[in-house]
Amino acid sequence: MFRHIPCIVSDLPMPGLLHTMQIGILDQLQKWIFHFMKTHERLDKYNAIRLSVPAYHDLTPKNKSYEEVSQWNGKEMKEMSWYLLGVVTQSLRGGSPIQHPIFNCVIQCNRGLLEFFMYARYNSHNDATLSYMEDALRHFHTFKDVFLLGRAGKKVKAKANALRTELVKKQKVDEKTNADSWMPPKKRR
Repeated sequence: MFRHIPCIVSDLPMPGLLHTMQIGILDQLQKWIFHFMKTHERLDKYNAIRLSVPAYHDLTPKNKSYEEVSQWNGKEMKEMSWYLLGVVTQSLRGGSPIQHPIFNCVIQCNRGLLEFFMYARYNSHNDATLSYMEDALRHFHTFKDVFLLGRAGKKVKAKANALRTELVKKQKVDEKTNADSWMPPKKRR
């Protein structure tokens, strides 16, 4: 994917821009996770596990839940990328047998994107690391739709509401038409 693109090195995005893009990707992933945990009533468990991650080497202790953080900086996002997969995995433990495949897809999606993020942070790349990045990105794209379940944009919601209104009107017309033309069934002898 990456090695077959002819390019001029001076035309590539600067490292600061790449860093900003990576932070944006992680921020979006965190929002998806937040919505998913909230939808599946696991947000309290997620926050408790996230807050229990101990300070270790470069990790700073967490003292706010996800919703209490108003803005994430680059250092916090980088740290979060180190422990996010473990927190998500532990938050999704248990559940009903019906939830297991969905929860597994969430874990796999996170794994793919976090692997891509880790590989992207390498100082230099060769064919093997580029191949690993492609595989991680492909893995992410395979499972990302799990976050879209139950979510719809404003346009989709507006279309659904318009369709629902139209169907209700049609149903009322059909009921009225059927009521006007309804005749009791003939009695059988």
